[in-house]
Amino acid sequence: MKKFYTIIFLFYSIFSFANTLTVKNGDSIYSILNNKLTPKEILVLNKNLKKADPKFVLKKGISYTLQPSKMIIHDSFTKDIILDLNSLQVKIIKYPVKKIDTVVSGTINNSLFTAIKSIGESDELAVRLAEIYEWEIDFFKDIRPGDQFTIVVEKLFCKNKFIGYGKILGADFVNNGRLIRALYFEEKNIRGFFTPEGKSLKKGFLKAPLKFGRITSTFKLKRLHPVLKTYRPHYGVDYAAPTGTPVHATADGIVAKRSYSKANGYYIKLKHNNGYYTYYLHFSRFKKGLKIGQYVKQGDIIGYVGMTGYATGPHVDYRIMKNGKFINPLRFKSPTKTLPKNLRLSFREKTEYVEALLNSTYYKYAKLQLLQ
Repeated sequence: MKKFYTIIFLFYSIFSFANTLTVKNGDSIYSILNNKLTPKEILVLNKNLKKADPKFVLKKGISYTLQPSKMIIHDSFTKDIILDLNSLQVKIIKYPVKKIDTVVSGTINNSLFTAIKSIGESDELAVRLAEIYEWEIDFFKDIRPGDQFTIVVEKLFCKNKFIGYGKILGADFVNNGRLIRALYFEEKNIRGFFTPEGKSLKKGFLKAPLKFGRITSTFKLKRLHPVLKTYRPHYGVDYAAPTGTPVHATADGIVAKRSYSKANGYYIKLKHNNGYYTYYLHFSRFKKGLKIGQYVKQGDIIGYVGMTGYATGPHVDYRIMKNGKFINPLRFKSPTKTLPKNLRLSFREKTEYVEALLNSTYYKYAKLQLLQ
């Protein structure tokens, strides 16, 4: 019987004196602690908290634990903030994060997202892999069943739990039988992914203005217009996606036109170097604050997919003009940048390890590292 009462006492103690809660709208240090401390004491505690962590903000959704003499704020999985309710002092505890270089690989049957999920990884990794290859592969038309990928990525662990990804150090993508190797290199003012020969995967123009979707119409000199029902040239490529999907500038440039017309709907025209222009038609809306004459970088959001103008469904009509003549975006080959000769040796030395991992057929080393 004595043992039974001891267990009941311990159970009561745990749930009575250590209560884990979640910050709600309107909560503050004062509202949480006003029944434990005086307003003056809370003011001192708040000042000490700001000294210990000037950027800290008590946000909705953060969890915290109340004990008789402490309030522990679980600011993140890697950091706790301990407020001592007796001394009014604040202590920051940061838990160590371990990086493990890990090799993951898979085969695409339906989509890159499905393939990544099937090997137990998250959508974030799929997006980041697509961003590496967006100059080389059009994920709307180039992906084939049987395409394969291998990724060397830093996995982050804290308290023996996976908490996210660090850098992608390298990757192989086999697309329709073509192997494209990407190696991450960073030195001085250069940062990005390069082929083993030192050619940058980042080119002057992206393959497509959307991250994912499907092509519904291609560049044709004679096409039956779906709205007007007459044959006329179609100088762009139609990428279908849900209304509101972000549309990205395919190259650095200046906003030459931001307008509306009966046929094009809301559209943008960008001016680039060397006589190039790109067009983006049928937006639902422009990016807020985007103005004529404004400089945009490759990858910047400039608007959102819609079906304004002559359109039968939500899509963006993407066009490229060179010296006053429209060219086929699907056949367009963007210029390639190459590493300077004085960095080639450093590049080979820094990427040798990653190439060895990509070339290896034994991928279980990461698990062994984690157990050590």
